[in-house]
Amino acid sequence: MPEGDDLKFLITEEKLETPSTFLFPFTPYGIQHDFMTELYSAIEGRKLGIFESPTGTGKTLSIICGAVRWLLDHENREWNQLKLALESLTMKNEQTNDDDDDWITGQAKLVEQQRKVYEINKMLQSLEEFNNNIEKIKKKKNDIEIENEKDFFEEENEFVLEEYDELSSVDDLEEISDEKVVYDGVKIYFCSRTHSQLSQFVAELKKSPYSTSRITPLASRQNYCINKTVKKLKNITLMNERCLEMGKSKTSQKPTKVLDGSVVKKKKSETICKCPYNDKDKIQSLAEEVTTELRDMEELVNRGDQISACPYYASRESVKFAQIITLPYNTLLHKSTREASGIRLEGNIFIIDEAHNLLDTIGHIHSSQINGQQLTHSYSQLIQYKNKFELRFSASNLLHLNQLIYVIGKLINMLGGTPGVSHAESSRKGVDSKVYTLENFVHQAEIDHLNMFMLVDFFKKSKIGQKIRGYSEKYMPSVSLHPSKPKLSNLQAFLKQIETKNNNKGKNLKTDENKHTEPQVTDIISNNPLTPVMAFIESLTNYCEDGRIICTTQAFVSKGVLKFLLLNPAVHFKEIVDKARSVIVSGGTMEPISEFKDQLFNLNGDNSDRIVHFSCGHVVPPDNILPLIVCSGPTGKQLDFSYQERTSIKMLNEIGSLLENICRTVPAGIVCFFPSYDYEQFVYQHLEKNKVINRLSERKKLFREPKSTNQVDEVLKNYSQAIITTSALNSKVTGALLFSVIGGKLSEGLNFSDDLGRCVIVIGLPYPNIKSLELQQKMNYLNSYVGPGTGQQHYENLCMKAVNQSIGRSVRHQHDYAAVLLLDHRYQRDNVRNALPKWLQPSLQEHSKFGPAFAQLNKFFMGKKKLQR
Repeated sequence: MPEGDDLKFLITEEKLETPSTFLFPFTPYGIQHDFMTELYSAIEGRKLGIFESPTGTGKTLSIICGAVRWLLDHENREWNQLKLALESLTMKNEQTNDDDDDWITGQAKLVEQQRKVYEINKMLQSLEEFNNNIEKIKKKKNDIEIENEKDFFEEENEFVLEEYDELSSVDDLEEISDEKVVYDGVKIYFCSRTHSQLSQFVAELKKSPYSTSRITPLASRQNYCINKTVKKLKNITLMNERCLEMGKSKTSQKPTKVLDGSVVKKKKSETICKCPYNDKDKIQSLAEEVTTELRDMEELVNRGDQISACPYYASRESVKFAQIITLPYNTLLHKSTREASGIRLEGNIFIIDEAHNLLDTIGHIHSSQINGQQLTHSYSQLIQYKNKFELRFSASNLLHLNQLIYVIGKLINMLGGTPGVSHAESSRKGVDSKVYTLENFVHQAEIDHLNMFMLVDFFKKSKIGQKIRGYSEKYMPSVSLHPSKPKLSNLQAFLKQIETKNNNKGKNLKTDENKHTEPQVTDIISNNPLTPVMAFIESLTNYCEDGRIICTTQAFVSKGVLKFLLLNPAVHFKEIVDKARSVIVSGGTMEPISEFKDQLFNLNGDNSDRIVHFSCGHVVPPDNILPLIVCSGPTGKQLDFSYQERTSIKMLNEIGSLLENICRTVPAGIVCFFPSYDYEQFVYQHLEKNKVINRLSERKKLFREPKSTNQVDEVLKNYSQAIITTSALNSKVTGALLFSVIGGKLSEGLNFSDDLGRCVIVIGLPYPNIKSLELQQKMNYLNSYVGPGTGQQHYENLCMKAVNQSIGRSVRHQHDYAAVLLLDHRYQRDNVRNALPKWLQPSLQEHSKFGPAFAQLNKFFMGKKKLQR
């Protein structure tokens, strides 16, 4: 059904007045009421909103109660205005004959009014049908029979390319003019970074007054698949392809022509078992359950497993009836993924939570990188595939296949290699990196005469990636890369044999013989290298000024790298901004706001009147937060954790002394953030060598952030258990100390409330490497296209956004309390201090010496201890 501007020719949308009160699970704080009021107003006014609300202030509940209230009010408005418009037009039709206009003019008016009546009637009928279907589903959860209009699966040939016609893209745009009006309704898309954060949103919705809302959690096959055969593939591309293959209802018969063309035989294709969870009735049943019962992703997977119905397709089937749809924001931000998921932008509301790194995320999603190994392997696969099936290709397919082979060959040339030569040294000795504009790169590579858009279109429609994967798995020797050893003379081989026998059994020799050797193809490579290669070629379709190509050559072609760096993320967000009714980005700390205003929402300078900014304080009283900038350590040494100074013995000793003092004063849990994994490791080794770790362990149980994601939960569980156990025993060891990394796995999305985080320590400032080519290109771009000085500001922001996320791990609710220690004299600088969270700054204090800072820390926790007695 048309919405918004499409309805203006029929009805005028009456403005909704912002409510004075909102339904809420409890009496809302003032800042929560203000948040809901501003959110409701922003959605109604079709605004682009930037909403800041510190973690622990009930931001998610405020989003739910503000946005869903607007949606329900809008649905009522839509129904009422359609009925009023119909009544008004019907009355005008009756009055037309009484007008003083001449007969011809009167008839023209009548025809136009009848057309409008007809259109509104179609909309009302569609709306009634939609509501009736919802009611039927609610009343007959499992037994109702609704016509299933979707065909989930498509047939594909086994290996030969799908016929590609470049003109078919134009044909796809033709639509039937007199199609049935289908009401879809305005939907709220709630996006966050991870599925666990989306599950938290569903949990909050269940506690809200809007727990009867219809919600669908969207996710990929990787998250939703319950077929063990497909799940074990793990790679998302492989899973997608296998799922589609298993959608085949039966094996196909395909004619196979003998080379001389004289005989035609029929060859049976390989049988692929139909997925046992692809039962349309069961999928429909599960989709109806999703419509009537509030479930997060994990609950939907469990239910699908119980009734043997595919959660992936059930979630997509339920979207049409949903009011709220949750999804990871990567799904929204990548256009092809968005379209494949059936996400409609027009007239809908998009709320992106945890959006502080949104620009960086968009840049990462749309950047791409390939190496020489992938290029040479792709080239080899394409040549063999072409030679095998060349006589069966149409002229169009053969033309585009040859163009693709040509382009990949030229990319190999750019890395100093020669197409078709697998194990060659690069013609460019040593490591060398060069930056190109897109225009210069395609010219230098000699591919500027080819249409990259058409090659990408060919790749997608001909399904060449799937075809080559299937062909290579069946007929071509799969390969992997292992280093080859230099050829030994007979004497060298004899001496080598003696040396090997004299070594201990089971030990590998650690010699220099493998240095500077080119990897040799010997075993198995399972992933299709053509997919990342095509992602890079697609990157070449960006606007010239929006990106750069970094070409890094090395001694061997396989080690060379081509990287596309997206400099203007807003260009890939523009369609969302232009088509959506409203886009809201929210987070605990959204500073610097200028990034969102200038680089995300206001790409062409024509959205300034749509942008609104809301920011509120913390619900925690200022007396419950003790933020201190500490400039010197216990021995009086100035704390300077810049790259040049932080590895000095004096600075390392100062860290140990600081931690010993703090652990004696702070109860329960302490989380200490380091600027990088390498520095955390360096500090830990120094403290361990000097017995400081032993002394710290006498006060607190020590834990360290793991580098492996699958170990995070276990570390957090043990850390939490240590705090609970030691507090109960009243032993000398009280609580725990957790070494973490700024920007690491524990710095975002985790809750160190109450005793889990009585003190957060931030050591140094995590400035990125200023010598990085990528960072330099980004800074230069911002200075040129946004304004002088914005490049340096971007550099500062990368650091401070990471610091602010670490700070936000503590103080999670109104009665919580914690200290925040910022250890580095550079935190005194105005640009650094001003970039800290607004809610922190009223209580922030600076101490040039450690003594007064430590005394204040001790007084803070002694005071809290007295209040608890």
